[in-house]
Amino acid sequence: MENYLVGLQPRTEELIRGTRDWDRKRIGDEELEELRNAAASRDFSLQLKLEYTYISDPMFYWQDLIRPFVDSLEGLDSGPQLTRWFDNNTFYRKPKINAYPNILQRKLLKYYFERLWDLGSRAKVILPAPYGLYTASDDRYFPDKRSGVLSFAQEMERVALLLEEKGVGQIEFVEPFLFFKHPDQADVELAIDAFNLTTQRLKCEVMLHFPFGNLAGHFREVLDFSASVIGIDFFSTSLSDVTDFDTKKGIGIGCLDGRNSLVEESSWVVSFARSVVEKLGDIERIAIIPNCDLEFLPRVIAEEKMKTMAEARRRLESNE
Repeated sequence: MENYLVGLQPRTEELIRGTRDWDRKRIGDEELEELRNAAASRDFSLQLKLEYTYISDPMFYWQDLIRPFVDSLEGLDSGPQLTRWFDNNTFYRKPKINAYPNILQRKLLKYYFERLWDLGSRAKVILPAPYGLYTASDDRYFPDKRSGVLSFAQEMERVALLLEEKGVGQIEFVEPFLFFKHPDQADVELAIDAFNLTTQRLKCEVMLHFPFGNLAGHFREVLDFSASVIGIDFFSTSLSDVTDFDTKKGIGIGCLDGRNSLVEESSWVVSFARSVVEKLGDIERIAIIPNCDLEFLPRVIAEEKMKTMAEARRRLESNE
């Protein structure tokens, strides 16, 4: 029985105000950095207090899941076009692929708080899956989709190996695009090939998370991804549609809604988790997780959901 966060965390009100003040030149870089570190310290401390299995970086340096890789990968440029992040009220700048991607490691590492590396094997990092990163971009370089996706897979392998060298215990790859709408079979196979290329040399735990994705009818294919934990958004995928799940893989039960400010009761989370186990049989490992990033919520609501996750895990472990 485990629990941990997925995706970006919401900023504190103090950090939001500070960022606006920095934009308007009311405060300087040092003052903004102090606010950012204070918010990160609060987030790390809460995860540790709640005894999460893995402690993730709150990603307060990340404007969205894509932007750091525009900055850190040569060959990608940030375009002027603002694109809606799925059906949420948030946006990202669609990258333009103008050359073969090449990772600049020193640029990427600046997006993580130094405290993360002190956590050793309890540290968790979150990355876009190669198919998703390519799909989020505007390709003006590669002759075809397959060569583009597989090229991104090779570079994301370098990224993952770099982060593994820092001692992290889990790397989560986020794949929100593949099952957001009904995919072509060729796209599913390409996403599998790319993911398995990216993760083939990793020794740490690998999680693949499908926020916003409806996995109905695709579970046999999902099992072909070389991840030891599969994260399911159970607000997009119905439990009744979950079939053929390999119990040798762990399952991240995404049953706390990151897009709804209603705070779930821990008793409901416990009941739903037990329903998943009853449906799928003898699962070796389960994790209680949000269905997607909590960044869509006010900070105070996100923290209440984080506490609910911990309480649900405690009740499941004690069989209450």
